[in-house]
Amino acid sequence: MDVDFLNLQHIFFKIYQFFTGSFELGMSEYWPLITLISFVLSILLAIACIYYYWQIKEVEKLDKAIFGTVLETEPIAEGEKNERWLRVLEHLETESQTEWRTAILEADIILDEMTIKMGYHGDNLGERLKGVERSDFLTIHQAWEAHKVRNIIAHEGSDYILSKREAKRIIDLYRQVFEEFNFI
Repeated sequence: MDVDFLNLQHIFFKIYQFFTGSFELGMSEYWPLITLISFVLSILLAIACIYYYWQIKEVEKLDKAIFGTVLETEPIAEGEKNERWLRVLEHLETESQTEWRTAILEADIILDEMTIKMGYHGDNLGERLKGVERSDFLTIHQAWEAHKVRNIIAHEGSDYILSKREAKRIIDLYRQVFEEFNFI
């Protein structure tokens, strides 16, 4: 007799018979053994869960020790201003290209110190900015753009023509970054 269909009703009926004890090898005579095996398996699984929980905690400790954590900077108190930032703004308000360059260089130093305080790792600001998770640092593009101009100023010096408008734009990029983290 060839059966070319699957009789689910028959399968579920056999499962029902097994659990109610009306099956030839019903559960009633094996119930103590099944209970003992289930209990032992439950205990072993509970021990495994506890063991792996502690292993995960150890890995988290090692991860924290190796990579550190990114820390929020402490916000500046209301009414209090970052003195260094005020000096940057003073440099910007002059009519000297040299002062504007100095303002950008000092703002970049502040950004460098901010990334160090936040716990980012790297030998220089560029490496730390590369390690930034974009979701943690919403103004990363502004930071990169401002830092690139700072690098041009540092390498080309007075050969780089800097207008007051461009200097204000770059300082504004730094301002956006610092305000995101309540650093100024």
